[in-house]
Amino acid sequence: LFVCVLGGGVCIPGTASAQGTGVHFGVSGGGDVPVADQKDVYKTGWNGSALVAINFGNSPVGIRIDGSYHELRTKDSLGIFFNGQGKTRVIDGTADVVIGPRGSAVEPYFIGGIGAYDLRFRGQEVDTGNAFSDTTTRFCWNAGVGVAFPLGTGSNSRMFIEGRYTSVSLNADRFSNSVHANGSRFTFVPVNLGFLF
Repeated sequence: LFVCVLGGGVCIPGTASAQGTGVHFGVSGGGDVPVADQKDVYKTGWNGSALVAINFGNSPVGIRIDGSYHELRTKDSLGIFFNGQGKTRVIDGTADVVIGPRGSAVEPYFIGGIGAYDLRFRGQEVDTGNAFSDTTTRFCWNAGVGVAFPLGTGSNSRMFIEGRYTSVSLNADRFSNSVHANGSRFTFVPVNLGFLF
């Protein structure tokens, strides 16, 4: 789907424009705030994203596809468990619906959808000093709100700020148990600043 969207944006920009449809590329980045059980394990992390937004003229409904990299490190107080080396890396791809008014100086919106998340937890055993790594790929959902600001009168470029609650479903396996006992969700809130062009 991502490749098809890219191909459509590159190959038929004239057609898209004539139909009142805009395909825009963008970037964003910011902090990952751990919530629920994860707030007891992780420090605030960071992330970076590349995205494609598809707008249907002045329709309040659009589509967005994101690819993101996230990194969260364990708190210093948990060094007794992870020897100061605990880290979770998340790579994801999501497809979301964006709903909100367009064409005003301030454009609030709701965003939500589903995606696939690849999580890799890395640590170091305290007693042996051996490094270990667990990985799992899961589907998840996310939902949040944001506000966009057009960059100039009549401009299709926008700056936006948003926060999205992200919940990844996990089984009570070794990966989730390395985060918290008998865990079933990995939850965090990316708070990002981004630009669409």
